[in-house]
Amino acid sequence: MSRNLRRRFLQQAAVAVAAPYVITARAQETLIVNTQGGEYQELIERVVIRPFEKKYGVRVVHDPTGTASQDYAKIRASRGAPGFDVAGLLTPPEVILGVKEGLLEKLSEREVPNLRHLWDKTWQVIPPGSGAPHTLQYAALVYNKEKLDRPRSWADYWEPQKKYAAKVKGHVIQYNPANLLSVYALIHAAQLGGGGVDNMEPAWQRLKAQKPYVGVVVTGSAEAVPHFENGEVWISPYWSARSGYYIDRGLPFDMVIPDEGASGLFDVACVPVGAKNKKLAYEFLNWRLDPAIQREWALAYFSSPTRPGVELPAKFAANQITTKEQIAKTQFPDSDVIGARRKDWTVKWQEIMG
Repeated sequence: MSRNLRRRFLQQAAVAVAAPYVITARAQETLIVNTQGGEYQELIERVVIRPFEKKYGVRVVHDPTGTASQDYAKIRASRGAPGFDVAGLLTPPEVILGVKEGLLEKLSEREVPNLRHLWDKTWQVIPPGSGAPHTLQYAALVYNKEKLDRPRSWADYWEPQKKYAAKVKGHVIQYNPANLLSVYALIHAAQLGGGGVDNMEPAWQRLKAQKPYVGVVVTGSAEAVPHFENGEVWISPYWSARSGYYIDRGLPFDMVIPDEGASGLFDVACVPVGAKNKKLAYEFLNWRLDPAIQREWALAYFSSPTRPGVELPAKFAANQITTKEQIAKTQFPDSDVIGARRKDWTVKWQEIMG
C-alpha cells in the first residue's frame, strides 16, 4: 500500500470510529414496533412509520396491542425478548423497572444522536439513556359541556355529587390502574385529602364515595371514547393529547387544567435487550426525536415535543408545554414509587370497585 493510500485509509477509519452510530438500512430488513390501537395506530402509521419506511427502504411491522404495563409484562415474561424490537409506548414507571431488571438496552448519543437535544428535566424523570421520550402530555379533566358546568378542581371529579348533584349519577368513569391515567388521578385524589404517593388512604376514601356515581369502568384510554361519544360519560380524567384530538373532531367536550394543577407524562420508546434488530431500532428512536417528526407528531396527536426549539403555531402551542419555564413547572409524580407500589394500589382499587 502506498504512503498516500495508507494515509487516506487511516483518515477514513478515524472518521468512521468518531461518527455516530447511524446505519444504512437495507430493503430486506424488518423492524417490529409495538404501540397502541385506536386513533393512535392510524396516526403513528401515517406520521411516523410510513415516512420512516420510505426514507430507509425497510419494512415496519406494527403491533398495536396492549397498554404500557401490559407491554412491559410481555418484556418481563420473555426475559427481554417479547417479539418486538421497539417498545414504543412505555411510561416512566415501566422504564424505571426495565432499567432495574436489566431488560432494556442502555442508550447513548452514539446509538441515538438526538438524545442530546432533549429537555434537561427528562433525565430527572427516567434514568439517563433508558429510552427515547418522544411525546409529552399531561393529565387533565374533560367534561361534556352540553351536560355539565365547567369543573375547576379535581374534587369536581372525585366528589361529583357536591357540584353536580344527582344528575351526574351513572355518568362518571373510572379507569383500572393498569392505565397510568388512573394512577395519576388517584394521586390527585390523595392530595385533595392531604396525602400523596406516600399516603394514598385519602384516595381510597374518595374512591369509595365516588363509586355510586360511576357508570363506566375501563382500562385503556381508547376504550373510553365510545362512552364519550354516546353521551354515557360526562366527566373524566384524560390525557391532554387525546383530549385535544377528539375535541378537534367534534366531540362536545372541553378540557380543563384543574386549579390544583396537572401531572406531566413522557411516552418513551425503548429497545428490549432481546430485540432482534437493535441497529434499526436505534435508528427508529432517533427518527422519533428528529425535529421535523417531532413537529408533525405534535400537531397530529395534539401533544408537546420532548425537545426545545420545535416551532409550532401560536394558537396550538398555547395549550402545550413548549418553554423551559413551562417544563420546569410541570409536575412529574415519583415513578420509582409508582412502580414499587402500583401492584398494591391496583389490588386495593379492585377491592373497592369489585
